[in-house]
Amino acid sequence: MSAYVEMCGDRKGRIVARSGRRRSVAVRLYLLSHGACQAGRLGWPFAKLLHWTAKILTAADIDPRAHLHPTVYIPHATGVVIGETATVGADTVIMPGVVIGAQKLTSGKRHADVGARVMVGAGAKVLGPVVVGDDAIIGANAVVIDDVPPGATAVGVPARIVVGAGEDSDR
Repeated sequence: MSAYVEMCGDRKGRIVARSGRRRSVAVRLYLLSHGACQAGRLGWPFAKLLHWTAKILTAADIDPRAHLHPTVYIPHATGVVIGETATVGADTVIMPGVVIGAQKLTSGKRHADVGARVMVGAGAKVLGPVVVGDDAIIGANAVVIDDVPPGATAVGVPARIVVGAGEDSDR
């Protein structure tokens, strides 16, 4: 059994994020607001209404213009902030207090691209237009300002890679 399934799976070993029944309220409201946002000018007021409703109900601020895969799982959405140019891949787990934000207020791409099956620990900050590869793990309270390779584990402030794909940790 992989470490990812052990951390994020249910009692039967299934990835929690893959089950539509387990989708969090924050993700459901995001999907509705994102759909309204895609409808153009007529949908934007409804998208903003859903966005504010989600902020009030879940304490999460997920911009309707962000791109989250429908199987993203946010078990406790309090304090989660995901910016407008961010993308988050399939089966990614985002814990409470995570910020996927910008480093600078500029036009264009300002937020991270987070791959599939990534585990983002509580309180982690992923800042700027960085790329977090598939199957990576971001430790709790890490501050990621550089790219994280696929399968790597990043911890610390600023984040550093401690375990890469296929490597064994010394600890």
